[in-house]
Amino acid sequence: MNENYKLTNAQNMKKLILLPYLFLLGLLLQAQTETLYPWTDTQGRTLQASFISLDSGKVTIKWNGQIVPIPLTNLSPETQALAKKLATESLKLPTPVAASNSSGIYPWTDAQGRTLQARFIRLFAGTVTIEWNGQMVPLPMNSLSPASQALANKLAASKTVPTTKKPEPLPTTPKKVAPKIMPTVVTEDVALDEEHNWQATNGSLIKAKFLSMDGDNVNLLVNQGRSEATVPISRFKKSSQDLAKKLNADLTARKKMREAEASKRMKMKVPKLEEADITRYHKWESADGNEIDAVYIDAGDEGVTLLMRSNPNRPYELGWERLSAESQALAEGIRRLKAQLMPLDPRIAETKGGSLTHYSEGKWKNYNTVLESAMYDVALHRNGYTVHVWLKNEAKKGEEGLGERAQRNPLSVNFRPIYYLNPGERNRQWKHRRISSFEEPPPVSMDREETTIKGTFDNNATFEYTMQINHRGLSFWGKIDEDRNEEHPTIFSIAFYSPNFIPDVTNMQLDEIEPLVGDGCLYIDPMESKRAKIPMMTKWDDIMKKFAGADWNPIKSAEFMGKPFGSHKIKITPASTSGMVFRWSKGYSGIYPFQAIHLGHRTEDSYNASQSKEPGQFKKRNEIPRNKRLNVNIIRGRG
Repeated sequence: MNENYKLTNAQNMKKLILLPYLFLLGLLLQAQTETLYPWTDTQGRTLQASFISLDSGKVTIKWNGQIVPIPLTNLSPETQALAKKLATESLKLPTPVAASNSSGIYPWTDAQGRTLQARFIRLFAGTVTIEWNGQMVPLPMNSLSPASQALANKLAASKTVPTTKKPEPLPTTPKKVAPKIMPTVVTEDVALDEEHNWQATNGSLIKAKFLSMDGDNVNLLVNQGRSEATVPISRFKKSSQDLAKKLNADLTARKKMREAEASKRMKMKVPKLEEADITRYHKWESADGNEIDAVYIDAGDEGVTLLMRSNPNRPYELGWERLSAESQALAEGIRRLKAQLMPLDPRIAETKGGSLTHYSEGKWKNYNTVLESAMYDVALHRNGYTVHVWLKNEAKKGEEGLGERAQRNPLSVNFRPIYYLNPGERNRQWKHRRISSFEEPPPVSMDREETTIKGTFDNNATFEYTMQINHRGLSFWGKIDEDRNEEHPTIFSIAFYSPNFIPDVTNMQLDEIEPLVGDGCLYIDPMESKRAKIPMMTKWDDIMKKFAGADWNPIKSAEFMGKPFGSHKIKITPASTSGMVFRWSKGYSGIYPFQAIHLGHRTEDSYNASQSKEPGQFKKRNEIPRNKRLNVNIIRGRG
């Protein structure tokens, strides 16, 4: 587990102080929710249940002791009006005394009773954003206590709705309204979009969002969505194991429903748009009526990715159902327009020998798979083993939309199959295995998240490389199958390179170099020692005097930041360090400044094979499984 979440004594004290208030508020809420109302769907079926909440276009009711979420659009007009009326009335619930002070700081309590003091920023699409200790923290609405949910609703309403406005009366007959675009609605379990507490067998706790299950491994989104982690399901207590299995079943059902909804969107009527609308900020409305100012990044079956004007350092992914009908139509319209603007018949070079199918002209010439995101562009080279990453600047003040690429050499990730001509010797010579052919090569793509490349090397060994690229980050894993009697055994690793950002450094003076390097640095997190900062304005010999030895290599993670990387932070982290070796070193023959940096990820067998005179005896030298993949996460600013 990367993080343990435990209540401190101070938090326990806050919880005790709040108990009398929470108890009283609980009675008020209970009094409200025990009132039964008739709930009628669009097919005329009615049941009696109490009202819990209205959020993200879903009404939550309590029926026969069970909590049941229902899409608002599945209900009759009268029942929709009833839900909105009850939601409006819930805003009148008393809020903590601190809510009335002028500082703007409020107490926020989660479902487990833990409390922190923070400033309210917004409520949008079922997520409450607060400012805590200078950081923007998104919280799923349903993870908060009823009191804090009521407080969020009240503060959101006060920002957009006049306090003197009265709720509309409950209509006795359906109103006749002009036909409008209906949103596509997915009725999946809302728990898929929330963070959960996952309890390990050793008693530790981690708060994370469920992503998927691969065999006996659970993939989670941790650190408030900044990174992914893979945990064997056996390390969880039974309650968390059951939760993972339930969420995985819900995920499978949701994917099927979203595929069906995607086909319906193809017939959706969309607004008239022009090319400039693709990179322009628009007003986006959530299903529950809140608005944000954001630019469109991408859209797929799972949802829409937006970059908010108020936080241009991190894109947000929203399910289609969390947007209003008009905003769904806008997103679908921009998606179609981008597709129309792509060349109808781009020149493509087909796979031949060791070269993948690739674009043969234009911006992405020589590349097979491409992702254009808000923070970065990513592309798989036609050679099949190199992935380039270009950082993108934030749009300048007053400009619309997205920024341009930073003017520097791209970062790169490489699948590295090498062999030694003289293994185990001090000055051993190595060569890169050459790809002779590809098996079922992937076609060119601008929207494929996961790409697998299979083929054969020059020694008839076969390989399988996989990369996963999306707006959250990048992941890489792979394996090689080779004859045990190979004369020069292959040794596999995955490497991250930060290239020279001062190519002509040998012909420059110190006063010319320093402004280009500035505060550029590499942070390393050793397996045992504390995090260390290595300034790039340092000679390699001086770095080795301080950071040589097992205390500083291998490491758990590495992070780049500072002048050479603009406002970006690039964090490279293995999904697991168990049985793995993740090391850092200089990546070229120069010694100053410390700019070209190499990070290598491999199994312990792969590392030992690279040092041995008999590398073939290490059986696990040629596989990096998915649950031990190398992850790259890029954010801007504080993220």
